Amino acid sequence: MTIVETPVSQWYARRAGVTALVVGLAADALATAVLSVFSPLLLAVALGALVGVVCAFVAALVVRAWPVLRTLWWWSIEITTALVSTAGWVTLAHLANAWIASAVLLGLLAAVLVPGRSRRFVWAWAWCLVVRHRLRLCFATLVRSTARVTGGRPAALPFLLWARPTLAGERVWLWLRPGLSLEELEGKASQIAVACIAKQVRIAPASERYAALLRVDIARRDPLVGRIDSPLALLIPSLRNTVADVPVSPAVPLVGLELADIAEPAPEPPRGGRR
Repeated sequence: MTIVETPVSQWYARRAGVTALVVGLAADALATAVLSVFSPLLLAVALGALVGVVCAFVAALVVRAWPVLRTLWWWSIEITTALVSTAGWVTLAHLANAWIASAVLLGLLAAVLVPGRSRRFVWAWAWCLVVRHRLRLCFATLVRSTARVTGGRPAALPFLLWARPTLAGERVWLWLRPGLSLEELEGKASQIAVACIAKQVRIAPASERYAALLRVDIARRDPLVGRIDSPLALLIPSLRNTVADVPVSPAVPLVGLELADIAEPAPEPPRGGRR
């Protein structure tokens, strides 16, 4: 399985060469100019060339490995969770034994996943991780298809800043990079909903100052669906004995109140008058 596609890898390889040349020449010139003040000219030139070569190599290495580093960053939460779980199990197995470590790990999993509240909490945040990957895949497909239609260079993928669960689904904040706009994404809302395995997706600006900051609300369920018992039925005398298990408000029920029973307020005396 390829982590980075071949065209992307070739493009970053060419970019790494150009970056190494520019960074190396700039670092060589700056280092030579600074070192010439404290050392002879020939020594400053030699040390500046060495500094330029080191900086060029580091810059080329970072640019060349950037697709892999970006993929590792995308999966950083999952990788960190797996490493922490494995490291904890191995440490406990060395301190006690493998059976005790396995029992403790299974007990922690059962304590988290068996109760309904904690299970719903973990499930909601797990969907946030899934949605981030699905959105990234969807944006990559949309950007690639748009570039194929227009014949230009593909736009950069947006940054996925944060995601959190909501009552209806998930909410994700995006930072658009040059080449994308809110209008283009609004027309693709149905495709984004299909990619996120959701019912509906709404995209709206998340800032009044920055047009690149967007909010994506993913709805996969309706939180308003459900029966809510109202205590108003107990206020009707004919239904008071037929309605059961209805929560009653601690307020005093207004039974038998007519508008004629409300006394009209007395008119206020005039505050000022003629003498």
